[in-house]
Amino acid sequence: MHTRLTRNLLIAMFMTVTVMHAALAQVNTEKLRRADSTTGVLFNTSLSFGIVRGNSEYVSARGAARLDYARGGNDNFAVVDYEFKESQRGKIANRGFLHLRSIWQLSSSLFVEGFTQAEFNEFISLKNRDLLGGGMRLHLFDTEDDRGRGILDLFLGVGVMFEHELYATSPSETQFNRIRSTNYLTMNWMPDDDVTFSLVGYVQPLIDNPEDVRLTSESSLEFALSEAFHFHVSASLRYHSRPVLSVKRYDFELRNGIRLALP
Repeated sequence: MHTRLTRNLLIAMFMTVTVMHAALAQVNTEKLRRADSTTGVLFNTSLSFGIVRGNSEYVSARGAARLDYARGGNDNFAVVDYEFKESQRGKIANRGFLHLRSIWQLSSSLFVEGFTQAEFNEFISLKNRDLLGGGMRLHLFDTEDDRGRGILDLFLGVGVMFEHELYATSPSETQFNRIRSTNYLTMNWMPDDDVTFSLVGYVQPLIDNPEDVRLTSESSLEFALSEAFHFHVSASLRYHSRPVLSVKRYDFELRNGIRLALP
């Protein structure tokens, strides 16, 4: 009964967060952070190809690679990701990014971090976005149960970044050099062994014009249907108060599926 009530409450919270939050800013790098504390050099990569035929027809390719170097009190990583999709009518996705970040731990709850990023997305006419910034990350609090299992983790990040953007507008390209405040809140909640919920929200206003703001929110919920099968749903909303082109201010994406976990 307790698990069912918790699950229903989380589903209600998930849908509420989905309706209330939004996204179109820098890549959500919170999901790129490592949960383990392994030191040394780590590397992993992935490459996938797909083909769809029927009512929808397209081919797709995606590649990603990650390099980590961690030592006592310092964590560094570089991530590159590229996605391409093409149908008979032409390209329907062509985007990618490279992100580098270094994190220094000053105390058990305070971290300082610096980052740089290059990104492009053909379908919002973004030829290039370069970011350079840094800030502080604060571990607000965490709770554990009697077994030492983490229940709730909450992080707050505050920083500033320089942003250079180049758009493929007509008749000539449009570029911007701006400084934004970048702030985020991250929550990871596991009320019991069968349910996990996570939420990341970014707020990135221009320093000299706070009405120009990008908001980012990504949330996910997973709960066990059985020991082997887990149902998961994730949502992302994107919002920019003053988009460069004549496009909608928001984008919404909802995904769900089943995960199989064998002992």
